[in-house]
Amino acid sequence: MRKVLVIAGFDPSCGAGIVLDTKVVRSLGEFAASVITCLTVQTTERVYDALPIDPDFFEYQLQKIIEDIEPDSVKIGLLGSEEITRVVLRNIRRYNLKNIVCDPVLKSTSGFEFGKDKFVEFLKSEFLKACSVITPNKTEAEVIFDMKIENFEEDILNSIQQKMNKMGIKSCVLKGGHVDGHLAEDVLITQTKIYRVSAKKKGSTDNIHGTGCAFSSAFATFLAKGYNMYDTLKQTKDFVSNLIYNSIKIGKGRLVLNP
Repeated sequence: MRKVLVIAGFDPSCGAGIVLDTKVVRSLGEFAASVITCLTVQTTERVYDALPIDPDFFEYQLQKIIEDIEPDSVKIGLLGSEEITRVVLRNIRRYNLKNIVCDPVLKSTSGFEFGKDKFVEFLKSEFLKACSVITPNKTEAEVIFDMKIENFEEDILNSIQQKMNKMGIKSCVLKGGHVDGHLAEDVLITQTKIYRVSAKKKGSTDNIHGTGCAFSSAFATFLAKGYNMYDTLKQTKDFVSNLIYNSIKIGKGRLVLNP
């Protein structure tokens, strides 16, 4: 059994964050361990507040679990503070962690900002290049690459690739669920190649809680299984598309995934 380490925040509704991540990993037949970066006040309707874990205690947890389980891949979600982000980066390097999938959570759908300017700049200048792949949504990608992304035309993708090379980012998956059109197209951009994977949209992601979390945790799981980056994207897209199609209503807000 492969082992996936999930580093993310806690959502009390369990529609996103570390609980959803671990459910996704287990539904794909692998084992999930987890270390919480921050607590949130959150429902299916919105995020109200967030409280980062003490960085020293977080690092103590992180180091002990890495030394014990020796993960095959790592999913990184909500980091919550620059201090926590520095701890994660330090230990990625210390333990030479592999198959690192980062979902760069910067702002909730309801508008709550998880990171301020200094945090975002550190993420862009230092942290993201330590990851194997990043999986931003449209809004996050626009912040990271400092550009508008209206569509996935060649000139836009080439511009992103150039920025990735300059920033040292190894691979990026642009998710097309929020881009207009009847197709949900995801694009894998490496420093040398661009791959497109398309599927008919099975539902709108705008009214579903946790799709980014599920996508990145599934991606980390397929990498742990030994798939290459392109095949991992195809497997992940099929998996998440089915989750979206079968999403359920549990609260007063958005639908949730139920792996």
